[in-house]
Amino acid sequence: MAITLNTRIELVSNQSSSVIGNETILLDYKAGNYYELNEVGGFIWALLQEKRTMLVQDIQDELLAEFDVEPSVCQEELMLFLDTLSREKLIETKV
Repeated sequence: MAITLNTRIELVSNQSSSVIGNETILLDYKAGNYYELNEVGGFIWALLQEKRTMLVQDIQDELLAEFDVEPSVCQEELMLFLDTLSREKLIETKV
């Protein structure tokens, strides 16, 4: 399923994360994979941890309020990031 601004995103339960400096470290227990997120990726991850389920539009709104970025660039990068998280099975998309 393609991710759009109206897609609802939810974290899966088989992982944990820690913040170290400006990076967020994720560990996927099921797959045994390790991921490093930069400051923006960590910001998105923290939002999802706090809210548990969010619309992509709401994530984008939070990013635009927090970071100095053009809306079109924000949307493009956000979609790429969420697509990667989805392929790695770190998030689930809901209709």
